[in-house]
This record gives sequence, structure tokens and C-alpha cells, in this order.
Amino acid sequence: MHQAFAIAAPASKPLAIKFDKRSGLPQITFPDATYQASKYDVFSDIYTFSNIRFAAPPVGELRFAEPAAPPKNSTLQTGSYGNACPQSAPVGLNIVGKGASTPLGAAVDNILAKLYTPVIDGETPLLPGGAEDCLFLDIYVPGNAVRDPDQYQLPVIHWFFGGGYVLGSKNQLQPLLPWYDGSGLISQSGNNVIFVASNYRLGALGFLAGETMEKTGTPNVGLLDQRAALQWTKDNIALLGGDPTQVTAMGESAGASSILHHLIFNGGQTDPLFSKAVLQSPAFLPMIDRKGSLETVYQNFSTLAGCAGGDISCLRAADTQTILNANRVLNSQAVAGTFMVGPAADGNLIRQTPSLELASGNYWKGLESLMVTHTSDEAAIFVDGTLKTDSDTTAFVGHLFPQYALDAGLEKILLDKYPGIDTKNSPYDTEYDRVNAITRDSSFVCNVRFLSQAYEGKTYLGRYSITPGWHATDLIPMFWSSGFQSSVLGTALEAAFPIITTFSEAFKSYFTSFVRSGNPNTYRKILSLPLTINWPLATGASSSQQAGNVVDITDLGFYLVNDNEATLDTCQFWQQWLSALTIDGGYAPPGTIVNTPFANSSELSTASSNYGT
Repeated sequence: MHQAFAIAAPASKPLAIKFDKRSGLPQITFPDATYQASKYDVFSDIYTFSNIRFAAPPVGELRFAEPAAPPKNSTLQTGSYGNACPQSAPVGLNIVGKGASTPLGAAVDNILAKLYTPVIDGETPLLPGGAEDCLFLDIYVPGNAVRDPDQYQLPVIHWFFGGGYVLGSKNQLQPLLPWYDGSGLISQSGNNVIFVASNYRLGALGFLAGETMEKTGTPNVGLLDQRAALQWTKDNIALLGGDPTQVTAMGESAGASSILHHLIFNGGQTDPLFSKAVLQSPAFLPMIDRKGSLETVYQNFSTLAGCAGGDISCLRAADTQTILNANRVLNSQAVAGTFMVGPAADGNLIRQTPSLELASGNYWKGLESLMVTHTSDEAAIFVDGTLKTDSDTTAFVGHLFPQYALDAGLEKILLDKYPGIDTKNSPYDTEYDRVNAITRDSSFVCNVRFLSQAYEGKTYLGRYSITPGWHATDLIPMFWSSGFQSSVLGTALEAAFPIITTFSEAFKSYFTSFVRSGNPNTYRKILSLPLTINWPLATGASSSQQAGNVVDITDLGFYLVNDNEATLDTCQFWQQWLSALTIDGGYAPPGTIVNTPFANSSELSTASSNYGT
């Protein structure tokens, strides 16, 4: 078990908040430093504290290591210093899905590359920034709580951003857009919640894995960064009128699947440091081949960084630009719509892929309740529009999973489950549709089903179907605010969807109600356009083909439906298939209980023979 989870002593309450006479902004003293609010919005009565350091700079010996406590600093911190973590967008992220092979698709890829790629070969990114010293968080706090924190115990949202574990930040796109600005959620709640957003290491710096990392470094340090931020919130948020016992972890895409991984830390034996969770589109690629494909990625990165054949000490000694270049090249090697790194099995913190831990009962049982949602067309933006033939699909699947999946016959089983368009009675009209289904089920919607099964009786399920229903489109109403409304994008969205402002208020009210009470209905906006409906607990997650009592969020309003995407048969197939993949690789930890009809009988007797070695 990792030891460096609690990285800072909790602050003792009360510590005075004083207001600077010149600026009128509050200053608060935490155990390591004093911070002054960077902004105050008089109309919403919300203070923003920017770039609070929650861990030491992860450089030198702390590169590829667990986060450490932040150093003490006697200089007043105004929030002016803070970085996003180093990142680069994979060429071929394919944000327009079917348009990948069109000029529009190429243009979007080019924009993404310029948005996030560090300054290399003289090319300046559209959004410059990003440095290894990046472990910072932002806090948005209602004014009343700042002025008299002892009188408040407000529930807290701790937000984790998405971005495929290779890009993004706590304040992504700001100030161009108020993306991940918590002010809108706070205002909707009647200034009854606090919002925290934190960075975590990305790409190779956050998620290198494989047996060499297990022996000489630390895999999954990006997840450990998130835990350090949660620990900071738990230890310090009371100083700003927050309730450390009522923290809701909230995230989308990679942020949501991060929360899922926190629930299975050390086989579910580790308190995740939050009492409730909101997971929007929990998405990740299962990465389990510790001695094979994960180790190959590590060795590839090591070679790119000039450390071929060396150990972690060489990578820690390499200069920053060399590491950034290596990370950029590594990300560029990803097949369109996929990623080279992400949360990976390491035999310790992440023993195996989450679906198997959930099915085996090896997860944190102490959650009060959770909300889990997916969009109606999750995979569209990740499917390469140039895939046209059965051979194209076979090659794509071959990139997703280890070589031994082919050798063991598991790849054929998967492809037979999703038959090619030339197969009689195939449900797919094109190979694009076929790959869309494979990607949707394996990386998105079945994660929703697995969570609702594990936390049956505690889970509220939703589907975001507003046109076009693409992945991440539900972030628009979640973070819609006056600042968003006045942007160029906001103006265009209002023209296309005139009721977006009132819809956003209704939409957000479910989530802020959940954060405040554990129930999306308690404080939901009753009189709204469109009208909200009662959001009941989901039913049938373990017993019915389609989970019931799912709130469908559509262009016309909110409706109760059965979820026809994450069906029981399909998700059981993936659970069993991933179990067979884990067993055939020799990676199954003790205590795994999953029916594995696809595994070779000769492998079953040695299922754990290589585990942890």
C-alpha cells in the first residue's frame, strides 16, 4: 500500500481570515502559506482563490514519484503563479468523429495540436503554458462563508477534469471560456456549496506503468496527485466554511473514471476521501498487460528521452524539454481515437481493471450515494472515420489489446460478438458503426452499468441525449454561466438552443441538490423551462436487460426511460472477456470472482501465478 496519501497536517480551526485594506480581498492562512483571493464577483458574491499549492513541485527525485507535502512559504500568495501540467493532444484525437477524413476533421486536429502542444520546433501553442510544477488547485467560495467561516459547514464539490489523461487542467480554456469555473454551480445552489478544482500529472509524467515502473518508480502518480488534492481539501476546507465530511467527488470522462479508480484503490480497502460521487461518462481504455504492452510503452518513452536501457534515475535526471518532447512523440504514436497511457493495473494500488474489482466485491462500500451518467453517442468523436473494411476494424482492435489476446483466441471472440458488415444479420451498416459499438461498450457505457450494479440501491442514472449527444457535450450546461453566455461560443449556442440558460439552471439543480443532500430531488428547480421531473434511484441494474428509472435529458425535456445502450448481456460479455484477458495474462489478483467462460481451462489453474511478480 502506498504510504504518502496524507501529505500535509490538517489545519487547526480557527485561523483568522483577514481582508486586505488596499484590495479589499480576503487573505487566508493555511499550514504552508497565506493566500489572497484572486477575484471577487460582486454580483454573485463569490470569491476565487487561485493556484493554491497542494503538493510539492513534482520535479527531480519527485518526478515519477508520489506527491509530497508542499513546502512552507512565508510570502503572500496572490494566485498569479500556477501552471497546467505538461500535455499534448494526440494527433487524430478525432473530435468530429465521422468527419475525420474531411477538411473539417483535419482542421480540428490541427487546432488541437496547437492548443496543447508545448513550444517545440518554433511552433507556439494557442494556449501556452504547462510546466512540471503544476500541482495546484482553485477554490470558489460563497462570500458569506469567507466572511464568517465558523458559521458555515457547506458541502464541497471537488472537480476532476477530463482529457484522456493526456490533456486538460483545472481552469482549461480560461479566460477565453469559463470552463470548469464553479461559479455557475455555486450560484444555482443559492451559494450553498463550495467548488474545488485541481490539476494532476498527465501523459507519461502521470501514467507511465509496466514492471520497470513498478520496481523503480511509481505507476499511476496522476491518481495519487488527485488523492493528495482530496486530502488537502479534507484537511483545510473547514477554514473556508466547508464541511470536510461532505465532499462530493465530481468529474467527467477521465475525471469520472479517475473517481471510479479511487473506489477500487488497494482492492477497495482505502477510503477514497469523499462521501458521494458524480461520474459523467466514466471513460478509459483497460490497460492490464504489465509485463507486455505497458512495459513496451515505458521502454519506448525511455528511449525517446535518451534513457534506453536505463532505469528511472535517468528519466528523473533528464531536462524538462527532453521529457516534454518524448511525451509529445509518445502521444503522437496513438492510433486515432486512442491514448498511449492512462490508469493501469500495477498489482498494488490498481490491482486489476475496475470492472473485475467491482464484480468481485473489491471496492469501497462506504459511499452514501452516487449519480452516474453517459451521453447518447459517447464514442462518435473517438471513432476514426477512415475505417471502412473488416480488416481495418481487426487492425484497430489489435491496437487496443495485448498481443496475447490474439494468441488466446480472445480477439476472435470479441470480433464475433460485433460481426462485420458482410456477416449475415450483422446489426451494423458500416464499419464505423461497428467500431463505434465496440468503443462505446468497452470504454464508456458498461462502466456506468458496472457502477450501478456495485452500488445498487444507491445510484441515480442519467443519459444526456441533447443533439448531438456527443461525449463531453453535457459539460456545456454544467458550466454554463453569464461568462459563458457572453462568449462567442455562448452566443452561437444560444442561437441554436434558445432556452439553454433556463435549461442549464434546471439541469444543474439536480446535481447541486445531490451535492447538498445526497438526493437530486431535494433542492431541484421545480418551476423551470423545461420542467424537471422526479429522479428516482435506478432499478434492475443486476437483473434486467435494461436498467430502469434512467432520466433521459433530451432536446424536449426530462423523461424517465430504460437504458437501451448498456444492456445486461453486453456488459456481462465485457466483464467476462476482460476477466479472461486478465487470467490469460497471469494478472488476476487473489479474491477475483468472475465467471470466465472464454478463458482456457489450462490457464485457470495458474490464474495468479504471475500476479505481483
